[in-house]
Amino acid sequence: MSRDAGNDDQRVSEESMASGIDELSAWLDAAVDPFVACDAGENVCFLNAAAERLLGWTRAELIGQPASRLFPQRLHRHEGESLLRHLLSRRAALGGRATRVLARRKDGAEIMVELTVGASGKGRDERIVLNFRRLHEVVDTLAEPVERALHGRESESVPGDALFRTVVEHAPLGIIYFDLDAIVIACNELFVRIIGSPKRLMVGLNLLSLRDEGVLHCVRETLAGHTCDYEGEYRAITSGKKTPVHIRFAPCFNAAGQVEGGIGIVEDISERRRAERERERLYREAQEAIRVRDDFLSIASHELKTPLTPLSLRLATLERRLARGELVESSTLRQARLYLLRITSLINDLLDSSRIEAGRLALHREATRLEGLVEHVLHELEPQRGNHTVRFDAPEQPVQVNVDPFRMEQVLANLVENAFKYSPNGGTVRVSLRQRGGLALLSVSDEGIGIPPDQQKLLFDRYFRARNASAHSFGGLGLGLYISRDIVERHGGRIWVESEPGHGATFHVALPLMAGAPARPNVEEPGQLIH
Repeated sequence: MSRDAGNDDQRVSEESMASGIDELSAWLDAAVDPFVACDAGENVCFLNAAAERLLGWTRAELIGQPASRLFPQRLHRHEGESLLRHLLSRRAALGGRATRVLARRKDGAEIMVELTVGASGKGRDERIVLNFRRLHEVVDTLAEPVERALHGRESESVPGDALFRTVVEHAPLGIIYFDLDAIVIACNELFVRIIGSPKRLMVGLNLLSLRDEGVLHCVRETLAGHTCDYEGEYRAITSGKKTPVHIRFAPCFNAAGQVEGGIGIVEDISERRRAERERERLYREAQEAIRVRDDFLSIASHELKTPLTPLSLRLATLERRLARGELVESSTLRQARLYLLRITSLINDLLDSSRIEAGRLALHREATRLEGLVEHVLHELEPQRGNHTVRFDAPEQPVQVNVDPFRMEQVLANLVENAFKYSPNGGTVRVSLRQRGGLALLSVSDEGIGIPPDQQKLLFDRYFRARNASAHSFGGLGLGLYISRDIVERHGGRIWVESEPGHGATFHVALPLMAGAPARPNVEEPGQLIH
């Protein structure tokens, strides 16, 4: 026979062997029961898909590892030999029956299984096979005749057991039963849905292998004959799911009054927790509303008394001079008028705020040249200018808009007064008006204290005042910008702010140009805090 023919035969043989191994692996993976094969050194050589699902290890992670990794540390040695060697030595005595033993999953959970160990070959050629079976899920098992015969009450126990299973499975709470060794014997479907782990992983689980100290304490107390309650966010070690639960643990006693296990009644309290969080949120909002109200009343009383006191003094002075027939100075009347205007403005802001909340703030639109309106407002505010310099950058051509002139004067006056108020050391207040696309863009900037970034988005809320602005130092009810935003938006426009603390602030108002008004090419608008 030629060398090539010999090589071909060898390749065919190797391919056949590989095919046979693949075929065997496929059969073993199709098996329902978990299966693990080890060599003479008790190292894992193979495990099927059912074993991967049961133990949580992948084939690649476990092959080559000691089989002892599949069991808790305390079970690695028994009577001076390894667990596998001990079970192999007991094969004849066991007569092929399975042994109940705790297996250890990759995640550390311990589960009760029925284990059968077999071996073939000797010495280095020895092969050891481990067959695992999960404990029966008591709630799901059928009532077999042999089970009924054990109780000697076939006619009575069958309906009772069926009724018990029906009640347990349809109970509105999760139910779990465990024995004296804290091994889960049974549970209903609602329990596994709450916890988030399949029943095949829960039945046989050793509760004392859990990492939740609260659950461990309750299990120990239950097996000691005491009821116990657990409430917390339970994290399932098999699925990682976190669930807020309340569990009522209670011991189960036999006819002699001895504890033979325990039961846990599990309630998913996710909805209750959400309701509690919602109540806490509403309570915080109510407390904040009370704080805002109290702050507002304090500020409002201060703001109203501030002009009333000097106004009363001015009027008393006027009364005395008139009674004595003395000449009344025009400056005294002018000051009294300014105080009266201040009070009127505060009252109007309160009325406008109420109208806005009720949806009754009316607009009376008319064609208006915006640059003329700006000049009029700046002229009216001249007495309040103090040591500020006001510059108006007028547009090159008229800016025509369809607005309520009185309300737009109110907006502009508020922005300019704020510029005076929040730049107390003077400086320049710049007002500019220009066209951008189909919009009229009005800007008011100052060189004052500025606004912190985290508070800029709240500036247009009712009663809000920036935290770096003292109520008694800068005055105001916190309504001006709130009212201004509503007026601008009712005109189809937008208002926003750009500011850095210590470097002043610029407020922008964008309004649609009147239909037919000439428009400039569109220019990108600032996108900060547009309202």
